[in-house]
Amino acid sequence: MKQQISYKNFFINYAIFILITSFVFCILVYIVKVSQKSWDSNLKAVIENTLSETVPDTWEIGNKVRINNPLSSSAAAYDARNKKNGENYKIAIIRLQTFYGPQAGIYIIDKESKVTFHGYASLHGRCADQLTNSVTGRRVEYWKLRLEEIFKQERGN
Repeated sequence: MKQQISYKNFFINYAIFILITSFVFCILVYIVKVSQKSWDSNLKAVIENTLSETVPDTWEIGNKVRINNPLSSSAAAYDARNKKNGENYKIAIIRLQTFYGPQAGIYIIDKESKVTFHGYASLHGRCADQLTNSVTGRRVEYWKLRLEEIFKQERGN
């Protein structure tokens, strides 16, 4: 009889633990889903601000594009239209590791999946020039080639 009581207490305690754990997990999922919209809109605003600093009144940023790749945890892509020539592009923002820590790099991808590096978001003037011309150019080139590969696969599907 004593053995059955301990089993009963064990299962009650186990059920309480599972309920509390699943409740905390549900709260975390809810917080992530709620904040995702503001995260996407802020990334879009960063891209718009960076592009308008160098080439004002040229780009119109559209909706977010889904990247079917493990890279999507550190990158985002958006549809864009060049107002001057009317062509459609994709603009990607990727976390690049630099000497000064991780920075957001902006790439422009045309319809043939040719990628050009536009610059670093939230960096201006001399600091941005130093980063663009530094050793991190190898990382910029790596992601340029990687993005070409990814968007060629996307276009092929």
